[in-house]
Amino acid sequence: MFTPETSRHFTPYTDPQSGVVSYILKNETAPLQKMVYYVSKNWSHDGRYFWIVCAFPPAGLWEGSAFTAACIDFLTDEIYYHPDIPGYGSCVDQDTGELYYHTGNLVLKKGPRPDSPVTRIGRVPPIYRTFPGNMATHLTFSADKKELCCDIHCGNEMYLTSLNIETGAFTLWLHRHGGWNHAQFNPVDNDVILFAMEFWQDYKTGIHHIIERNEAGKRTRTWSIRRGETAPTLHLPLHNEQTHEWWSANGRYIYYCDGERGVGRIDYQTGEHIMHDIPISSHAYSSADDRYLCSDKFEPDEGDPWYRGCPTSTYFYDTQTGKGVPMIHKNPALYRPDEPCVYHIDPHPRFVFDDRYVAQVTTVTGQVTVAFTPTAPLICKTQA
Repeated sequence: MFTPETSRHFTPYTDPQSGVVSYILKNETAPLQKMVYYVSKNWSHDGRYFWIVCAFPPAGLWEGSAFTAACIDFLTDEIYYHPDIPGYGSCVDQDTGELYYHTGNLVLKKGPRPDSPVTRIGRVPPIYRTFPGNMATHLTFSADKKELCCDIHCGNEMYLTSLNIETGAFTLWLHRHGGWNHAQFNPVDNDVILFAMEFWQDYKTGIHHIIERNEAGKRTRTWSIRRGETAPTLHLPLHNEQTHEWWSANGRYIYYCDGERGVGRIDYQTGEHIMHDIPISSHAYSSADDRYLCSDKFEPDEGDPWYRGCPTSTYFYDTQTGKGVPMIHKNPALYRPDEPCVYHIDPHPRFVFDDRYVAQVTTVTGQVTVAFTPTAPLICKTQA
């Protein structure tokens, strides 16, 4: 089996500030390469397959449409390109390496090779038609892998549903008006889904709506619901800010990002709340044992506002020792404030391949692509 260290498709990069070595995927398949959204797993358990998202600028709209997909095969050291797959928002069957994805009103699956057959999993019922809208923010499996979570957006309405993979039937869990998204199954409990209140624009009036706050000024963003219940549960932040939530690997904790303070963790069972003080702006992720965190931080040049494609850095943090280290500092900007990137190229770091690597989006080679940073040296650098 090849690895990012030994594959001919990767080249090493040493961060000049931290000395951390990452392995950068060459832009052989597309001029812009990135990962599947960070809450969806995009690799196989055996370490053979890793799916990426591809784009060919200038094709694309804001937040990155016109995506296709490719699959790295670490056994054969080949990369298989799939121009027929809109790769964003997809997820991988980690036992088979097959990719589950959505397009229009369909959920489909396809194997890693380009000649793999395409199988239809389900079609959205007419009552949930998705134009204008979206089939799902990002697909996730239920714990028993019998269902997929689909937060269907149709105009100004959101239908939180689960899709039975065997029968193709959709089950409605919750209907909400407005900008609700980022729904994801609990990884160990088939009957719990996490979802979020989001910024949104009314299709009829054009009015932009923000995430609401309670009387104490806290964002009311992060919610969960149990199958069969009609009233979801709100999970407030420890302080005021809250965004980009995810489940811990054991399904017990809800993590979220507080761009002013770090990464918050809520115990789903007890409500206990802690905050990890690490450099962060928007995205982070936790290791399977909850000891380590990785994060990204926007670092626009002095005097510049934030803009999509501004300089970014990524960090690794040990919650037990309280020490952190930059992985890549800093990703150079390939765009300008007056001409920002039309694709969502934030680093979105996350642990992959049994936490042996942190995968992330990087621009250190002058193009947008994927980097793998081995975690063993990071752990050594952050020991007490």
